[in-house]
Amino acid sequence: MARRMITLSLLGLAAFGYFIFFKDRDDLVLWFAICLVVAVISYTFQFQIDQMMIRGVPQKLPPSMRELFLRTSPWFASLRPDQQLMMEDRMARWIMKKDFIDKNEQKAPEDVRYMLAFYAILLTIHQESFLYEGLDRIVFYHHPFLTPSHADDVHIAEIEIEDGTMIISVPHVIKGHLEKGYYNIALHMMAEAYQKLYLKKEVKWNPDIWTRLENISSITKDSIDAYIGLTVMDPWPVAVHHQYLFAGADIEEVTNVLTQLRKYRS
Repeated sequence: MARRMITLSLLGLAAFGYFIFFKDRDDLVLWFAICLVVAVISYTFQFQIDQMMIRGVPQKLPPSMRELFLRTSPWFASLRPDQQLMMEDRMARWIMKKDFIDKNEQKAPEDVRYMLAFYAILLTIHQESFLYEGLDRIVFYHHPFLTPSHADDVHIAEIEIEDGTMIISVPHVIKGHLEKGYYNIALHMMAEAYQKLYLKKEVKWNPDIWTRLENISSITKDSIDAYIGLTVMDPWPVAVHHQYLFAGADIEEVTNVLTQLRKYRS
């Protein structure tokens, strides 16, 4: 709704501006001012407007997206119908809240937004707060990238908590979700975001945690660091990744927090 209001008000500004500035129609100044005010209010409060319009109305995924997650996530497919509907509603509201920015003049497929939303809600389905407020901008690159905070390390994912930005490589999101054998960077990044925003206290890990994680997955920490392009300092995102993806994983440090993964086996 907010986007429609913005579009219509901008069209009004263009039309009335043309007649005012080129046809000397001073009688249209009031309408020009109204369109300007509507455009500013709609842009500034677009999330609040959208939330007000859909309040009490459960949101559903596009059929193609719902089918994708039913096919690619045994966890989603195993949920009760009411739980699936709640997850769909939260995913739609999560996407509505975020500002997606495409780099390199290349637009990311809409599927990628839903993939990130899926893992965001997967990790918050057990709690009331699910919007990851404070991390509201998501920047899409279409290849590994450099950033000011890591100017010497080409990498595929990064969270800049200070300015509320998540940065990620689109092809690696798609491969991680759709192709077996690829590390799921979308899940890893959302687990890191969850840790930064929602974990109330530091997880106490046993000294052998990295060995345990390697035994579960046969993936070494060095290979994860090399794939991401940055050193993973905390085991949490890797442990969440493995708990969700690897059959037989039983990582208490994860399931004590994310109870929805306790009985799940991929």
